[in-house]
Amino acid sequence: MTITQWHVPIDDTSCYWYAIFTSFGEPVDHAQMREQRLKLYELPDYRPRLGRHNAYGYSVAEQQSQTFTGMGFDINVHDQWAIESQGRIQDRTREHLGTTDKAIVAYRRMLLSAIGQVANGEKPPMWLDPARAALIRGPIAIDGMGPTRGWESYWKDVDARRRSGSSWAANTVPPLVA
Repeated sequence: MTITQWHVPIDDTSCYWYAIFTSFGEPVDHAQMREQRLKLYELPDYRPRLGRHNAYGYSVAEQQSQTFTGMGFDINVHDQWAIESQGRIQDRTREHLGTTDKAIVAYRRMLLSAIGQVANGEKPPMWLDPARAALIRGPIAIDGMGPTRGWESYWKDVDARRRSGSSWAANTVPPLVA
């Protein structure tokens, strides 16, 4: 099972979170997925049951005896805390990036470049035309550590093996690879 997520801004401080779960093996049990989601989110608006409003379920006793975070075993809650605890709007004038933040700097430059391309009427990186987009079935989502040598092809090889072993994805084209 893989998960593909989009966090789509809807104003200056909020976003919608879309998630697509893809199974390359057995069919997804939709009832089970819904049941699992509703343990974490409340209807009708899917607000998180654990969040800033209740300290993400933090428990000192749990942290002392069971988990590192003290916020349960659900990694989604941990991710939510890591993002939200920074504040609604991060004050980047006070940050001090170091040499270990090279990826952050590179990503920001890439993002600003893409924004500039769109502003100039150009296509942004990874843009797909309708014909190419119609060929894509299922995300590329690799959860693993690649080797030191051959890391450039690691994710492509893993994705190809997963697709070839799948009843529905064997003849599909992964995004931006073929």
